[in-house]
Formats: sequence, structure tokens, C-alpha cells
Amino acid sequence: MIDHLSLGTRRYVESVAFYQRVLAPLGLQLLRDTGQEAAFGTPERWCFFLYPVPADEAVVAGRGTHVAFAAPSRAAVQATHAAALQQSGLDIFTPRQRPDISETYFGAMFSDPDGHRIEVTTNAG
Repeated sequence: MIDHLSLGTRRYVESVAFYQRVLAPLGLQLLRDTGQEAAFGTPERWCFFLYPVPADEAVVAGRGTHVAFAAPSRAAVQATHAAALQQSGLDIFTPRQRPDISETYFGAMFSDPDGHRIEVTTNAG
């Protein structure tokens, strides 16, 4: 089981603001920002972190890698995806059912300011 996830970013300030807005529909908030670490989650469970990386870092987002956040509802999937696009995220796939994945899957995917692919998904009807 995964406890938490950290991503590197060349665009730290922009990425912190992006995730503050994008993760809000999932009930996740910015809990700490030291300028060297941004922590997101709930007061009970810190689960997502951003760290600045040097501008000359060869690779920040790995090809084929993506992060998936669980959403409590289809409405939360749609709200998260919409928030990402409003914050200049790039659409990879719009909120929809994907019976090729499972009969209950509903999700969307977008990229963040560094090109990390972010999925938000639910199995709620």
C-alpha cells in the first residue's frame, strides 16, 4: 500500500497554486508550504507533496507515469478536471465512463504545469 506520493516541479509556485485549486474538489488542501516542500491532504492524512527541482534537471515527468487520485463521486471527477483546465492544465481525456477499464470506472486525465499526467477516478455510480 502506498502511503504518500511526491512529485518534482520546475515551476514550484505555479504548481502549488495549481494543485490548491485542482485538489479542492477532492477534499484535499494545502497543509504546509515552506518553499522547499508543499504538503497536501487532510489534517489527518498528508498524502501528496511537491518539491522544487533545478531548472536544468533533465527529466521531471516520466514517460508513461501518471498519478491517480480517488474521487468520492462523478461530480468530484468533473469538478477536478474542470479546475485543472481552468488552471491551464492540458486535457488528456475528458470525464467519462471507460468500460474498457471496468464496468464502474468513471474518470478523467489531465497534465499539470510540468507535464505530469494526473488522473482522477471513481467507481461511484
